[in-house]
Amino acid sequence: MSATKRTEHPAPDPVTEDYAWQTEAACRGVDAELFFPATEDEATAAMAICETCPVRMACLAFAVERNERFGVWGGMTEKERQRLSPAARESIRRHAAA
Repeated sequence: MSATKRTEHPAPDPVTEDYAWQTEAACRGVDAELFFPATEDEATAAMAICETCPVRMACLAFAVERNERFGVWGGMTEKERQRLSPAARESIRRHAAA
């Protein structure tokens, strides 16, 4: 009889597995279209809301981890997120998980 090998699963990542931060988001209840502007210049209103948000870093980490290609997340547009270095992405993850 052969022994069954147990596979250890890592603990869930708090940024990817816990969505509770969304209940505290400053954008909760705001028209989602505001966060998907047609141009970078039109992102100002959404980014102003993000500036006041208590869960901004969790939102940004959520978008960075998923390579979210559209919209304003955590106060950054898609173009701004694309320009983030790997070190900046890791820093965002660490800050959000703290």
